[in-house]
Amino acid sequence: MRTMSSVVIASCLIAGGLLAIPSATATATAPTATDADVRYCPRRDAYEVTSCGSRPALPATPLRQQLAWLRHQLAGGAATVTAREIRPHFSAAMLASPGTNAPELATAFRQTLKRFGPMRFEGFSYPPRTHQAMGLFRAGGGVRLEVPVGVTSRTGQINSLTVTKANPVLVPRGRYSGWFDVGGRRIFLRCTGHGGPTVVFENGLTTDWYALQSRLARHTRACSYDPARQNGPASRSDSAPAPRTGNDRVRDLHRLLAAAQVPGPYVLAGHSNGGLFSLMYASRHPRTVAGLVLVDGVHPQYHRRTFQALKHLIPESEWAAAHAQFCAVPSPQLDWEQMDICRSEHQARAQLAASPLRTMPLAVISHGRAEGPPSPETDIIEEVWAQLQHDLAALLPGATLTVARRSGHDIAHTQPGLVLRHILEVVADVREDR
Repeated sequence: MRTMSSVVIASCLIAGGLLAIPSATATATAPTATDADVRYCPRRDAYEVTSCGSRPALPATPLRQQLAWLRHQLAGGAATVTAREIRPHFSAAMLASPGTNAPELATAFRQTLKRFGPMRFEGFSYPPRTHQAMGLFRAGGGVRLEVPVGVTSRTGQINSLTVTKANPVLVPRGRYSGWFDVGGRRIFLRCTGHGGPTVVFENGLTTDWYALQSRLARHTRACSYDPARQNGPASRSDSAPAPRTGNDRVRDLHRLLAAAQVPGPYVLAGHSNGGLFSLMYASRHPRTVAGLVLVDGVHPQYHRRTFQALKHLIPESEWAAAHAQFCAVPSPQLDWEQMDICRSEHQARAQLAASPLRTMPLAVISHGRAEGPPSPETDIIEEVWAQLQHDLAALLPGATLTVARRSGHDIAHTQPGLVLRHILEVVADVREDR
């Protein structure tokens, strides 16, 4: 769901060290046990690993060497950087990926420096983890940039790097915000506002929902979180095993809300895959969910129905290979989270068959502008999507379906007022029922 204006140096997301998932505890914790000296410095609006009055320092972790090199490049060194100088700092997998070989990375560094000019390191957007961090830099004219970076656990080389315009630094405030232990891992949660029901945004990062959440918090409590692995080092949450499934996401969110003791009932507002996960959550935890808002949400039959509709365009001898490719888990170079969406849809179908949704307010919002260039394939995909959005609205009596005529898939950014209105309508219905 990340749609901010950005200049990408590279984004080649390789999985790092993974942890097991025991049961949750009810404790908000610091991001890592070694981060006792990390603090938020209001004057710089950044996290630092030294006192706020000193020059921002780098953490004593495997990230340190590469962060020092990046700091030098972004301060001006990239003006003359060569492919030969690039190679020792990046993982072999990243250098072998399309668009991120050494000459292309050198060119991207030079272009980034040419566009923004030399940059000054100011700290971090969140307390850095052992192998991932999001550095904050200040360019000329006061432009602030964030640099999510990850390194491999084995070689310490960079395996993920992006330069984007900076999002707000999110400092946990209030009893329901912070890093909460879900059993050997920490997930970042941000709740604002007061009163119930509590709206929980599903999918995307906390920064993706920032503007909409700020508006919603004037009316009720609203929470967003950073799912494990989503957007790689841009996520404030710890990593997790991959590939991921809908069951993993539902389990994580349930443990997170329990650990943070966020008051229910919940209205789940799920975007894209988050719509699928919200259906699964509402089916599995019916006593805690009082309403649903599906923002261009994925239907449990989406991949199955879409493939069936496209089969006539594929030679029959290639159906098996095409289906395997259609449902393949994205490579880490394409998607750090590595969501197994076809397996997730199967899980959702089984979950809903075993426990159909109880009656509750449901609003479905579907995009009105086609995704992708005009083609017979695009027309078929759009037709299937539209029909499945009607099927989602048919899941519960009294549900509404609205087409966001001016939007593609990312409706919450192109028509945020429309999404806010439907969330508030569901909130009002829940309050009336209560």
